[in-house]
Amino acid sequence: MTDSADIKSAKQALEQAVDSLEAGLGQLMTRMKTLEASANDSDAFREDRVKLAGQLDEMTAEAENAKQKLAAREAEFTKITQEGEAELERIMGVVRGALDKS
Repeated sequence: MTDSADIKSAKQALEQAVDSLEAGLGQLMTRMKTLEASANDSDAFREDRVKLAGQLDEMTAEAENAKQKLAAREAEFTKITQEGEAELERIMGVVRGALDKS
């Protein structure tokens, strides 16, 4: 072989190697974009999870507050009911006493 043929052969081999590297690089870039998209989705998922956890904490606190208010109102109504029953018993006693005297 001559130097010209060797150079031509080396050039072809180099071009094939470059083409092969470009093809491999294209596949790597595609895979990298896919991974970046997955990472972005994962970040968005994480942000949504944090936001939802905060909302859940707020709703839990609101539910506990409502539960405490309900318990206080029930206690208030129980007290009013007991006072009403006691007053009715007192009035019924007065009425019975008046009826007994007549």
